Amino acid sequence: MPVFIGVERADRLREYLTPSEGAQWLESSSTRLDHPEAQSCVLHVFACGVAVFHLVQPHEPAALTDLAVWRYRSYASDLPWARDKIRELLEGDHAGAPNPEYVLSLYCLTSGPWAGDAYDTALRLLSTPSVLVDRGAPGGPAPLACTVEESLLATGFDHPDIVSFGVRGVSTAYASWSGVAYASHSSERSLTTDELVACELTVQTLWCFTRHIQQMVEDGQDPSMPERYGWRFLRAAASRLTTARAQETAQHVLMREAIMKTSGLAERLRTAQEALREGAG
Repeated sequence: MPVFIGVERADRLREYLTPSEGAQWLESSSTRLDHPEAQSCVLHVFACGVAVFHLVQPHEPAALTDLAVWRYRSYASDLPWARDKIRELLEGDHAGAPNPEYVLSLYCLTSGPWAGDAYDTALRLLSTPSVLVDRGAPGGPAPLACTVEESLLATGFDHPDIVSFGVRGVSTAYASWSGVAYASHSSERSLTTDELVACELTVQTLWCFTRHIQQMVEDGQDPSMPERYGWRFLRAAASRLTTARAQETAQHVLMREAIMKTSGLAERLRTAQEALREGAG
């Protein structure tokens, strides 16, 4: 759950947090927090002014629909919890109170009852759980009839916005606007959970950053940022995220390209860069 808090607030919070290890081009610090339901919760505060709550929540649902319903219902408690927690950490500095807008889910499937084509379909459904839920139900998100999931698993499911980044014999993996689903078939060769999380932390941090710039433009303001996080920062970020590194594996490239495409971040970076450059000029 990302939220824009501003560069000055981020600097103040990071004084009390643990800096990230290694050379990170997107500088950040982190700390562990207590969450009422998560197995673990880490708050990452990025120097560019974005805070990201990373929750780990294992589940063993009876059906994919159950997991999908839990996901949407959890918004009602997790988003207010993140809002209250960040305000608590800011110690009363609530001017322009930061408010998390969304949750991005990464599903790492460790086991399941499916085989063959149904297994592949299950991962597609995990990446787009909304097709199993009535989000407009009067009492809140509700499951669709169990026959919907059964039918989709039997006949297959696809969507033009789903992008595969799996490698045959190594992994099954899909990304969409709603989330990312990953299943490893070879622990020695597949991407690790930490690698998946690191990519999403970067993408969601920059998505949230550019969203803040978009809001300023839509509110009729001339967007501005501290010079070190101005249009040149976004130009560098776009290059890092869209250009393959010399020693980067093919799996990393596929993952990054899929997540960048489905999140729409590349276009957001260009638009935000232009807005900041116009303001600077």
